[in-house]
Amino acid sequence: GPPCPPDWLVLQVPAGALLEGDTVTLRCRGWKDNPVTTVLFFTDAKDLSVSPNGTELSLSPLQLQNSGRYRCGGWVLSEVSQSASVTVTVH
Repeated sequence: GPPCPPDWLVLQVPAGALLEGDTVTLRCRGWKDNPVTTVLFFTDAKDLSVSPNGTELSLSPLQLQNSGRYRCGGWVLSEVSQSASVTVTVH
């Protein structure tokens, strides 16, 4: 059959424990570093923020209620794509 499509978008979350009060930056990366435009960030079902010129979402200061599943969407190579969900746990 046809090869599986790549993950066009990947939402990168810093490794390590995320602590209340920290500054955390989530980064929406395109496949093979292709540019991503009109990036949207979502948490669970809710629209979080639009970064028309940026691919980063800064959570500062980090709060317990920031815990949840995050994903990003945007345009990569003229395709609208969405990343897989990443779970953010704030301690």
